Amino acid sequence: DRCEDEFDELWTNIDASKVADAAAGWTAAAARAVKDLAKAGDGQKSLCHDSLRNRCTLPVALTTLRGLLSGAQGGAGMQEAAPAPG
Repeated sequence: DRCEDEFDELWTNIDASKVADAAAGWTAAAARAVKDLAKAGDGQKSLCHDSLRNRCTLPVALTTLRGLLSGAQGGAGMQEAAPAPG
């Protein structure tokens, strides 16, 4: 809600580049991935989707986040996630 208020748009309509912060290691690509992971539109699976059928599982979300970490330039600006118990 805070982002929607700040940008006066629905979450799915906010351009990821508006929430990116390069100085913090938060690239537009990372912002887009996390934004879509939280809540995506157009039938994409996401953690907060209105439809239970279109909610992704936590293991899928974790895989996405780990991919962001490994794709970051040496993890600059990001902390390494703890390994999942398993």
